[in-house]
Amino acid sequence: MEKIVANVKRVTDIMAEITAASAEQTAGIEQINQAITQMDQVAQQNAALVEEAAASESMQEQAGKLAQVINVFRLDGEQMAAAAALAARRTTGEWETFQQVRQAAETGKTALSQPAKEPAHHS
Repeated sequence: MEKIVANVKRVTDIMAEITAASAEQTAGIEQINQAITQMDQVAQQNAALVEEAAASESMQEQAGKLAQVINVFRLDGEQMAAAAALAARRTTGEWETFQQVRQAAETGKTALSQPAKEPAHHS
């Protein structure tokens, strides 16, 4: 009978050791899962950073190309003065036309009394 009790105690001790080892394995596997989750998050962040860097590089290239295209429209001092004078003449002509239309509307006329003056072109 003592052998049976001793064997049962031995089996119980072995089962307790198995339970403890199983708990340790479960804890170890949980730590591995957490590490894998963190590695996945870091990998996703890195992928997002790479994508942002690529987009930034693309935007820099596009900005450079746009700057080259805009340089075509740069005017020197003489060209700027000519453009300003042309804009002033055009604005004056549009104002005169507006005044004629308003005056015609106030007097009840349906057509302009005089055609709008065409601005003189100067070189």
